[in-house]
Parts: sequence; C-alpha cells; structure tokens
Amino acid sequence: MKSRAAVFAKPGQPLTIESFDLPERIEPGAALCRIRMSTICGSDLHTISGRRQEPTPIILGHEILGRIAALGPGLERDGFGDPLRVGDRVSWSIMACCGACDYCGLGLPQKCRALRKYGHTSCSTPPHLTGGYAEHVYLFPGTAIYRVPEELSDEVATPANCALSTVINAVETIGLEAGETVLIQGAGLLGLNLVALCREAGAARVFVTDVSPARLELARRFGADGCWNVAAADAGQTAQYVLEQTGGRGADVAFEVCGARQAVLEAVDALRIGGRYLIAGLVTPGSDLGLDGNQLTRKCLTLKGIHNYHPRHLGQALQFLQQHAASYPYAKLVGAAFPLERINEAVQAAASRAFVRVAIQQPVT
Repeated sequence: MKSRAAVFAKPGQPLTIESFDLPERIEPGAALCRIRMSTICGSDLHTISGRRQEPTPIILGHEILGRIAALGPGLERDGFGDPLRVGDRVSWSIMACCGACDYCGLGLPQKCRALRKYGHTSCSTPPHLTGGYAEHVYLFPGTAIYRVPEELSDEVATPANCALSTVINAVETIGLEAGETVLIQGAGLLGLNLVALCREAGAARVFVTDVSPARLELARRFGADGCWNVAAADAGQTAQYVLEQTGGRGADVAFEVCGARQAVLEAVDALRIGGRYLIAGLVTPGSDLGLDGNQLTRKCLTLKGIHNYHPRHLGQALQFLQQHAASYPYAKLVGAAFPLERINEAVQAAASRAFVRVAIQQPVT
C-alpha cells in the first residue's frame, strides 16, 4: 500500500506530492497513524524559506493529530496509562527518545543522543513517513503518545504538541507564582498560550508586546491586561511602559517567545530586582544578546533557556485544553484549512501571517 506526502527539497522550489510505501511491519513499541490534521508552524516556514537548515528531502510538519492505524508489539498504553487501540485519536511528542542515554537520564529527553524529531528527519530512508504533511506518519519507539479527549476538536488539539507543550515547560522552568506580574514578548501561538497559562496560574497582571496589531488584539481576547506594539517604539519604551504600569517596580517574570534578540535587553530593563527571565524563541544561530553583566549582577536576575519540552508536558497540555479551552478563543486559532494536494497554497497562506495557524486537513474516514 502507498501513502502520499508533500516533500520539501530545497528553498525556492514548491513542495511536491510523492507516494511512499507503507511499512510492512511495525516494530515493537512503534505505531502507524492515519493523519487527520497537521498545522504549519513558524519553524516550518523558516525551513521552506531557507532561514533554517534541515536534512532533505524531508516531509515537514510536527504539529500533527491522527488516528492509530496499526500498533507494534508491546505498545499497549498511552502516556496517561490508558489502553491504546487501533482507531484511537491521538497526539504525540515532537520527538522520539531512547530513554537510556545521559541526557534522558538528566530529564532532558528532548536532547537525547539518539533523538528523532517529527518533521525534522529526512524521508530518504525507511520508514520515510516521519512528518505531518502526509496521509500517514510512522511513530518510532520512544514516542510519548496520548489519547486526545473527545471534547477537543482537531483544530484545538493539533497544535498542542508544539507551542502549548513548550510554554508549559517554560512556566514550570521559571516557577511562575500566583500574584506575579508577567511580561510576554511575542503574541504568536507561544505567547497566546502563555497568556492563558499565566491567567490560570493566578498572575496579577499580564503584559504582551508584539509588532502585529491583530495579534495584540487576540492577546487581549486571551486575557492580557496591557498590550504594547513595539514595531515603531523607541528603544527602552517597553521597560518604560512596564515600569509605569507597576509603579516603578518592574515585572516579576518575563518570557521571550518572539525570536528577536533585541527583545532581551528590553526585558532585562523591565524586570524588577530579583526578576526571572525565560528565553524560548531564540533558536537561530547568531542571536548575540549584548547583555551588560553588571546589570545582571546588580539586579540579581535569573535567566534560563528552554528548547522543546519533556513528553509529560504534552499530557499536561491536553489536560489544560480539556479544562480551559472553552474559556479562551482557541477555536479561532486555525484560520484556514487546505487539502494535502494544495500544500503550497497552504504555505503561502501561513506565510502571509493572516492566521495564527493554517491546517492541512485530511478527509475523515
């Protein structure tokens, strides 16, 4: 049997639809899923444009939701401990890890020495189907799989294994406490999810910066107390705004999720003495910060970085959506959907930034 997929070869060329053989055998601990929906992440757009390098040819897409088509021997339960069966609608971690190396032992399976990431692995060798812009995806052993609660639509649940899981890691890592004031730099999907998480964690005030008026308005709908457009702002105005809103004290916690290195200096100025800063969006080489070590020292600041997440964070993301998605405009985040054969139109729509997410949607079978 064959399965179709959209293959990326190099920047400047459209993605092409190709057919691949479905695996004849599912290895122990692995699974084959029929994809229902994939959404286009900003990192996929960076690869397509040439800003990010990945091994090619490649099937992109890591925000994926599907139904189990086949289970390998020994794969009987999901990450919640519930039984897994053929036909279950599932989400899974962005990566497969070995569970035995030193980084897995340190609680950093996302840095596993044998790491395999969906949408980031070449399709040139079997099992080929390792990305979301396809009809099927092969889930390697060591992938955390979770059944998706029935009340969550595909549109709400599909992006959870990327942005929401990542910022759950961010909030846990920085140790957000109730009553704190938060600055979020970026109102993309990472930032919008952060607003909801901070609200539910009991943050006293949440401030958001971005360059897009439309996304700042969406941040307000997610519950931001104040939004600041930094597109034309003079250097230092973010800090001035936060200090004015906090009586000169500054923010307790700041999150960088915009991917702009100049934002870091603004956050350092906006943080109170003893403040904490979590950096998650600077994933492009050459993001030199130019920080003044004297300022870090005298303000007693804590800076931490994260990349991706622990598999348990995906389970927490699905539980968060199950409990709180109806209270926020999650249903509005996927603004357009295209069939697989119109993948290049979908990429253009995503690159226009008219929507927070654009989906590749398969016919329901």
